[in-house]
Amino acid sequence: MNYTDYNVAAEKELIGRARELQPLLRQKGPEFDANRRIGDDVFRELTDAGFWKMASPRRWGGYGTSATAMARIGAELGRGDASVGWVYTVLHGTTWLASLGPDELQEEIFANDHHPTICGAATPPGTARLVEGGYIVNGRWAYCSGSRHAEWGGFAVKVVDDKDEQVGFGNIYIPMKDMEIEDTWFMVGMKGTGSETCVVKDVFVPKNRFFDFTKGIGHHPEGKKHVGEPSDYWPFMPFLRATAHGMVIGAAEALFEEVSRASKNRPIVYTSYSRQADCAVVQAEFGRIAASVEAARLLVEKSCGLIDISGATRVPMTPEQRAMSKGEGSFTIDLLAKAGHDLMFLAGSGAFAEDRAVSRIWRDLNVGARHTANLPYVGYEILGKSLLGIEPNISHPDFI
Repeated sequence: MNYTDYNVAAEKELIGRARELQPLLRQKGPEFDANRRIGDDVFRELTDAGFWKMASPRRWGGYGTSATAMARIGAELGRGDASVGWVYTVLHGTTWLASLGPDELQEEIFANDHHPTICGAATPPGTARLVEGGYIVNGRWAYCSGSRHAEWGGFAVKVVDDKDEQVGFGNIYIPMKDMEIEDTWFMVGMKGTGSETCVVKDVFVPKNRFFDFTKGIGHHPEGKKHVGEPSDYWPFMPFLRATAHGMVIGAAEALFEEVSRASKNRPIVYTSYSRQADCAVVQAEFGRIAASVEAARLLVEKSCGLIDISGATRVPMTPEQRAMSKGEGSFTIDLLAKAGHDLMFLAGSGAFAEDRAVSRIWRDLNVGARHTANLPYVGYEILGKSLLGIEPNISHPDFI
């Protein structure tokens, strides 16, 4: 079968389902924070809505939606609750990565129209020691978002031989029932993501569960059977980065909604304004902030559009396009972080009370924006080096 386009009909339906879930997610947000993970009942809602089917390729019964769809749905879920939007995004991304893997790996994970959830982490990499038929794996991976709800974990490992010499690098896939999860997630924001630490000690993993990255992520060798649709040709880091920005947009939109609603009822103390919204300066601030959030959204749409074109045409993004995407992603985060900062000045000191929804959203936005893939100073340096023709750049090409 020749896959040449994306499932737009499914995208529209899934966006509608995400919007329908927003009231429930807003209601449950404090519970997620208190428990430091998403509730089982809400995770079932995400499953029943079909969101994990987005991550499975159409050859395995998945929807075949676009990267743009991923970001848009992440924004809708993030508008309801940032932790839910983040877990959705991460599990989708790590599951998509497994769909690029060797035939035998795909056949085990995706067979029988099963739509798995796969968590994962890359740093620091664990160790996979070569033995007959597979590997003995040891590792400890932090920041495993959604780990208690995932079926599989995909973790970066260095492959070593019996002389302790590194002979490979890639992802090893382990059922979560074989993992130990340490309760290490104590953060001021994004509390509900359950981004805990996954540990494995001397576990045997058969050789078909290893995905070798040494030839590049997304490399498809001649003779590979399970390949051929657009998602198999998406660029690795641009996809993970741009789709994750959808959740941050949703959080910024939710914060804007909360603060603008309150402005119609709260006074500006020590002034003649009985309604903050009647102040011309406040009106101008809301206009400027709204324009910033919309500009951020358009940048994400641009980045995702390039990813979708690359997948549909099988033409890789150029190094220059990837560097520009990285720099524009940094500017996206700058815009959204500043929007959150300025909204909280409008919200006032009372908005920082721990039990206020606006406080939780602001904390989530700030922690999510500071994921290592989002750090603006790194993205700007990468783009600047590219524009000035300075080589080598500071990151591996797959991570730009």
